[in-house]
Amino acid sequence: MARQRPRPFAKKTGEVTRAFDMMHVTPPQIAPRFVADSLLADKAGYVEVDQVTLQHVGYPNIFGLGDGGSTPNAKTAAAARKQAPIVAVNLLSVLKGGEPVAGYDGYGSCPLTVEKGKIVLAEFGYGGKLMPSFPKWLIDGTQPARLSWLLKSEALPWIYWNGMLKGHECW
Repeated sequence: MARQRPRPFAKKTGEVTRAFDMMHVTPPQIAPRFVADSLLADKAGYVEVDQVTLQHVGYPNIFGLGDGGSTPNAKTAAAARKQAPIVAVNLLSVLKGGEPVAGYDGYGSCPLTVEKGKIVLAEFGYGGKLMPSFPKWLIDGTQPARLSWLLKSEALPWIYWNGMLKGHECW
């Protein structure tokens, strides 16, 4: 029988009026209800995994990643892209009777638009550690850049649709 869990974000009603120059609205990051209500979930509703091996803490034959996993980092496509091979390697090892052998370092990436035509490509790991994947002379993840904007607007959509979703690395 599924456990009933309170949702971490209750729906609020009412009207708020604020002046703004730019608005960025993001829905709360929560696991799907079928995960949150399952025996696999932690108190926050995510699949309760070891943050390095991505193996469930109570059920060693179960692994979690992406938006449903309890890793303490942003739920981004970049994070899921790094987590998927970790889960694959560790799952194969466990299926052969071994222990998990690969580790996830918390990598995630958020392209932050700071003005039209410029983005800060924030890449980080657990604890907010900077983890740039490009040489600093090409893309400095601490500075707004036009090249980062072009990466986000032109290259990443192609990589996402033609590579990531088909299970391929494009580089």
